[in-house]
Amino acid sequence: MQARLVSSHDLAPDVRHFEFEIADRGDFPFTPGQFVSIKEQVAGKEVTRAYSIASAPNGNRFALCLNRVPEGLVSPLLFDMSVGEQVEVQQPLGYFTLRQSGHPAVFVATGTGVAPVRSILLTALPQGAPITLIFGARYPHGILYREEWEQMAKEYGHFRFLPTVTRPDESWKGSVGRVQGLLDDVLAGHAPEKPDVYICGMKEMVDDVRALLKQKGFDRKQIVYEKYD
Repeated sequence: MQARLVSSHDLAPDVRHFEFEIADRGDFPFTPGQFVSIKEQVAGKEVTRAYSIASAPNGNRFALCLNRVPEGLVSPLLFDMSVGEQVEVQQPLGYFTLRQSGHPAVFVATGTGVAPVRSILLTALPQGAPITLIFGARYPHGILYREEWEQMAKEYGHFRFLPTVTRPDESWKGSVGRVQGLLDDVLAGHAPEKPDVYICGMKEMVDDVRALLKQKGFDRKQIVYEKYD
C-alpha cells in the first residue's frame, strides 16, 4: 500500500518526525507499539526497512520518528521526501505492545527507541494506570518530544517523566547518567508489586537493563523489549 507524506519536522539534529496517511484508505489499524516496513528501490534492488510507529491509531494516519543514517539505504530517501510524495509500506507488525492494560508499567527508552513508547502512552495514559518513562539521551536537545512528555506529566497525575543525559550542558538541571542509574529508585517506588517493564533502544542498553531486572527477580513475562540494532 502507498503512504503519502503529509508533514514532517525536525526533533533534533538528524532526527525527524514524519506524518503519513495511507492513500485511498480511510483506516489504518494497528496496535500501539507496532512497526511498519518501508520498501524502496535502491540501485535496482528492493530494500526493506522497519520503523516503529510513533503515534496512536488515528484513521488512515500514522507517524514515524527516525534518525538520518548517512550511509543508510532508506532513511536518507525519507529525509529527502517532499510533502505529497509516497512510499510503499507493509501492514503493521510487532510484539512491543502493552501486555496488561491498567497494570503499573515502567518504560525505559533511549534515542528514537521512544517512538513506539509514544504510540503506547498516547493510548494508555488516558486509561489511568501508573506509568513511568525513563528516557535517556546524550545531550539535552536529544530528549525527543520533551515538551510533550512534560505536558503529559502535568495532565496525568499517574505519569512520571524522568529524563537523563550523559553529556549535560550548563542549562541542564536534571539527572545525569545512563537510564540504568534511575531504575532502582523507580522500581523501589512500586514495591512490593513488580511493574511490567518495557525497554526499547540500542542492544547494549536493552541487554543491560534486562540483566538488571532478572537479578531483581523479574519474570521474563514482565519484561518486554525491542532492540534497534
